[in-house]
Amino acid sequence: MSALGNKTEVETLHGQIAEMQKRIAMLEQVIDNFPGGIVLTDADNNILICNRYQRNLQEFPDSLFEGKTVTLEDLFRFNAIHGEYGPCDDIEELVASKMVLVEKREAHHYERTRPNGSVVEVRGVPLQHGGFVSCYMDVTENRAAQAMVKDLALTDPLTGLANRRLLTDRFEQARARAKRGEDFAIHYIDLDFFKPINDKYGHKAGDAVLKEVASRLKSAVRETDTVARIGGDEFVILQADAGSHRTTAQLAHRLISEICETIYFEGFALGVSASIGIAASEGGLHGIDEIMRRADEALYHSKKNGRGRAALFEEKPRLKGAA
Repeated sequence: MSALGNKTEVETLHGQIAEMQKRIAMLEQVIDNFPGGIVLTDADNNILICNRYQRNLQEFPDSLFEGKTVTLEDLFRFNAIHGEYGPCDDIEELVASKMVLVEKREAHHYERTRPNGSVVEVRGVPLQHGGFVSCYMDVTENRAAQAMVKDLALTDPLTGLANRRLLTDRFEQARARAKRGEDFAIHYIDLDFFKPINDKYGHKAGDAVLKEVASRLKSAVRETDTVARIGGDEFVILQADAGSHRTTAQLAHRLISEICETIYFEGFALGVSASIGIAASEGGLHGIDEIMRRADEALYHSKKNGRGRAALFEEKPRLKGAA
């Protein structure tokens, strides 16, 4: 082969190498600028790639990777020492348990809450010829947004109380407990003299009253009780573990007393009272529609007899005053 031929082959080879180096450099840029963490290991669990996003996300220092071959076990140990996996009495035992999972070479997908409160989504898959690739994404904001959407779906936007949907869910839970002997009661609350406030002072004043009443209702019940706004000036309290009429009457008296306290808005003293209808669970025999119907009937009885009072629904006699 001539010298010219040799020169042409060498130039071609150099061109191919240069092109390959260019592509490798581009790939490295893509990996380092990928909006997520990437960790690539070989068949011996040596770290081939741990991109800049991942190093920042997990707070890996550059010194961890300098002058040595870093293994997956090294990263596990670093994370364990820095509390990444939660409190741990035996670091080496924890690292060993994670290496056992690695040896299974199974695809995985899970979320981990980091010590700083952020949430990381982890996805990993084994590679055909050995090794593993894992991707790490900070999903903290997404999960917070999802929680907010879920919360909005279950709460009243004005007062922050449970809405009808959440009340129904809590009712079914309470009904199941009632069938095991833990009875509950429904307090159907309607504000008296609320419409004149809206008419005279405007909806802004009305909203202020509703929010203040909601706050007072929440402060008057236990954590196990549910306070809901089901529309307008109508509220419902699901009183858990209401074992007697006396217990329900005591709560009703407390609610009426709290609501009747003067509400101040922009220098105006606003006054409302509350009428309450109460229906007992009766061992969980009835669904929410029937219990609410009974409470509504008791509420009508309360308003008919002067407002600012409570009435308890009973079959015989049909209605009996509770306040």
